[in-house]
Amino acid sequence: MDRLREMAIRYSGLAWHRRWWGVTAAWIICVIGWMAVAAMPNQYEAYARVYIDADAVLTPLLRGIAVESSLQDQLDLLQHMLLSRPNLERIIQKTDLQLETTTQTDTEKMVERLATRIQVIAQTRNIFSITYRNPSRQLAADVVQAMLASFIENKAGDNRDDIDRATAFIDGQIATYEKALRAAETRRAEFRKKYIDLLPGDAGTNRLEQAREQVAALTGQLADARADRALIARELASTQASYGGGGGVVPDQQVALRAAQDRLRQLLQVYTPAYPEVITQQHLVDELRRNPDKAAAAPGEASRPIANPIYETYRLRLTETDERIGSLTRQIADATSERDRLAQIAQGVPELEAQYINMNRDYDVVRRNYDELVSRREGMRISDAAQKKASNIKMVIIDPPSAPQVPVAPNRVLLAVAVMVAGLGAGAGVIAAMLALDQSFQTIADLRAMGMTVIGSISLAVLPMSAGARIRQIGLFGAAFGLLFVVLGGVLVHFAHAV
Repeated sequence: MDRLREMAIRYSGLAWHRRWWGVTAAWIICVIGWMAVAAMPNQYEAYARVYIDADAVLTPLLRGIAVESSLQDQLDLLQHMLLSRPNLERIIQKTDLQLETTTQTDTEKMVERLATRIQVIAQTRNIFSITYRNPSRQLAADVVQAMLASFIENKAGDNRDDIDRATAFIDGQIATYEKALRAAETRRAEFRKKYIDLLPGDAGTNRLEQAREQVAALTGQLADARADRALIARELASTQASYGGGGGVVPDQQVALRAAQDRLRQLLQVYTPAYPEVITQQHLVDELRRNPDKAAAAPGEASRPIANPIYETYRLRLTETDERIGSLTRQIADATSERDRLAQIAQGVPELEAQYINMNRDYDVVRRNYDELVSRREGMRISDAAQKKASNIKMVIIDPPSAPQVPVAPNRVLLAVAVMVAGLGAGAGVIAAMLALDQSFQTIADLRAMGMTVIGSISLAVLPMSAGARIRQIGLFGAAFGLLFVVLGGVLVHFAHAV
């Protein structure tokens, strides 16, 4: 602890002896720094804000029809275009910045400065700010105005070359596919015309299959008709043709009525009430009910036979069934002949359906690609028209370009304080450097540490006048630093009023 105290006292004394070097260094740094801060030009910041979003009417209207690009991609492209070299060169030409560029080298440097000083910042997803600083307030506002004008000009995206190239490519592909489509349609039509009877129709079946199905259906109908004929023939054989005659006995009227009713019930089990035979039998039953005497022989006519209506009905049905069997037989013969003809043609062209399916598959692929290309070309045309006559991007200027009267930089008050801190640090650094370079011995211990024999030492006796002189020196030192702070206060007041 005593060692530290001794060192502190030692270095304090050395620093005190070199105090004026530190004060001088602080004054030099502060004066030069304050003059440099005062000479710094004012920087005025021009500012503008715009709101960009998809058009609320046009964008939904074109969705799924025109070629779409995301809004975020378009906004990213706009930001890069605004800070591109060609755009910055146009801004230099449109403003007074061109007065500062007399050579190509000056233009290069100006473009680099603009690229770093112009800031296009996305504050939110749809709000962008454009800022630029310049010593000239009017020039700063002009640059931001030029940037905003360029922003508006390029908001729809300069993709005319891309659209033209894509349109030319698609037109060429459409022409190629159109030729292939016509050739495929011609081959398909010729093949279908040649083998129309054997190719599937709209229902998915060909005429050979239809002929086979028709033969099978007619054969089934013929079998049913023959079964009906056999049944009718049995019924006809078991029914007598007439009543009475040859001295026979006239049947009772109730017997004839019951026989007619039984036949009606049999018919209703097979046919509907609207069937002609059912209607005829029903009329017979009604007639027997109204005139029961018709079932019996009149006086004096007992020897004359009476025709049995049921028998006549069976015989009529048997005749109709024979006619139907003959018609079905002829139809089966015709259908069988057509089936055999188509089967013979099919045997001569194996795998016909497979060839037709492959041909249709190739045609469908070409047709689908052709339709897709035509659809895309129409979408590109609509997109091109929308970009020429309307924009699917909505832009609103929130804050028009303006430059405040008060400069935003430099902050001279803060810089003046920083210069003061730097001056004091420079003064302390000068004293510290001088102490580090000091090679003198201050105490007997320093000599003894060097291995030297020390006989004795002479102390400094401070006389009363010397004490007064020291007080004056302390006062002068304090005044020097105090005056430095007073000057700082004046500088701060001056800078504050200048703003």
